Amino acid sequence: MPRLRFSTSTLAGGEIVPWLASSGELAYSPHSPPERDYYFQYSWVIPAIFRAGVNLRRHFWFGGPLKDSPEVRLLFTFWNNARRGEVETLYLSNGMAGVDEVRAPLAVYRHSEAGPLKRERLILIQHGSYLIAEVESQTYLDRGEAVLYRGVQAAEEFFLRRLTSANTRSRLMSVHARTLADSVASFNAVHCNVSRTETGCFNDRTFMLGDFCQKAGLQPKAPITSLLYSGYALEEWCAVRKFGPSYVKFRTPLSNLRITTFACNETEVKVIDPNKLDVIEAVGCKVREVCV
Repeated sequence: MPRLRFSTSTLAGGEIVPWLASSGELAYSPHSPPERDYYFQYSWVIPAIFRAGVNLRRHFWFGGPLKDSPEVRLLFTFWNNARRGEVETLYLSNGMAGVDEVRAPLAVYRHSEAGPLKRERLILIQHGSYLIAEVESQTYLDRGEAVLYRGVQAAEEFFLRRLTSANTRSRLMSVHARTLADSVASFNAVHCNVSRTETGCFNDRTFMLGDFCQKAGLQPKAPITSLLYSGYALEEWCAVRKFGPSYVKFRTPLSNLRITTFACNETEVKVIDPNKLDVIEAVGCKVREVCV
């Protein structure tokens, strides 16, 4: 078995850090940024997130294939600002994994873009994944909560699944805990069912959480797979224009979010615990709660 060059363990004592690793060369943060951009070149530092056949000599900055893309340029600007000590933290929390509860680690920063528009953006970081969103889309950050949207196209009902069995809940939480202990597993887990052109370089079609379910004693079938693989958006436009016109608006703790990287370009997140989803509004449809 080839020896890994860098440690990617995210465990620090009883907590889980939001960075690529809890110690070693990959354990940088905006408050302790790396001196070299080398650590942003993912095909070198975390090559296991890429599918077989991808040329790992090619540069994938922050996982993105194009260094000149607006998102990659924005992230370089953010990190250059961090090297000058110009970091505005809006939320920062380690995660934890217990028998009945799993909280995800997450870091959220405000970034002011240069230029005539001077847009205010949010940058979310979790184990090498980044999301970039408009500040105005997240009005509950000061409460430690996120606003989420789920488009249901023309459906008249949205089935909101709730965990009511303690046994099922414990097993499902163990699946999430396993994905958070290592940054490579974390990255692969949140992209394993994305299946988009923009993410074709990643391990985005493995559906690896099915194997984790079986090892946890869960059958990887609906509704469990729906709980694990369903995506939500941080911005309303995605739910309304792409997956609407009917949609549901939620709020949930930031520690309940698993984020996919910016290459998806849809501010997509998944949630750990469906019981922590609170409905704010249903547009064009009704919400029906279903026990799992």
